[in-house]
Amino acid sequence: MTKKGIIDKLRRALSEDITRESDLVYVLVECRKLLEGSKQSDPHFALKFYCHWAMHVDLSGRDTTLPFLARVESFTKAALADEGFGEQHRMFRELAFMNSFRELFRDFLQSYGLPTQVCDEDRRWHTFLGIYASVIDDGSIACNAPPGYLQLIKRVTFSKGRPIADCYLPFDMVWDIHLEDGRTLTINVHAPVRPPGQEMLFHGFHLH
Repeated sequence: MTKKGIIDKLRRALSEDITRESDLVYVLVECRKLLEGSKQSDPHFALKFYCHWAMHVDLSGRDTTLPFLARVESFTKAALADEGFGEQHRMFRELAFMNSFRELFRDFLQSYGLPTQVCDEDRRWHTFLGIYASVIDDGSIACNAPPGYLQLIKRVTFSKGRPIADCYLPFDMVWDIHLEDGRTLTINVHAPVRPPGQEMLFHGFHLH
């Protein structure tokens, strides 16, 4: 199919509310086709990570996982040293709301002149994110990094936590950061709604 054909299909799909897993996966598969062949220097390359994760139970491709794992490595270093509160808070927000996903997805859609309401409107985005979280539930991000690239992290695993009401997502998000020394840093995050609809974040983590 031509690039124009893919863009036309995406335009039709994005003109409707995304309310089912099949709709979300379809949109990300079509986006992935447009991203085919993109290099790490390309502005939309990082979006491939999120598209890949929705299509595979486990991720192990070095090119798609290393940028994300490098950020988690930086967060883990600060958390273990009990410092870098600003970095920790930014990472918690990223794990809970996937803010970079939203920004990357919006920029990508704009670059092709596609509707961006799913990213622009909080209601649509949080519905989209809730469906996405269900798709990737129990998937893991694993990577065999080049020697010396990552010192602490072996892999990261995501899973849904306990159900919770009155939140942007109807469940907690649990991230297990598996360390090279055999320990695991577990992060629990949830995001209740605070009037007038502002994001609010609670989190906790423990090492075991």
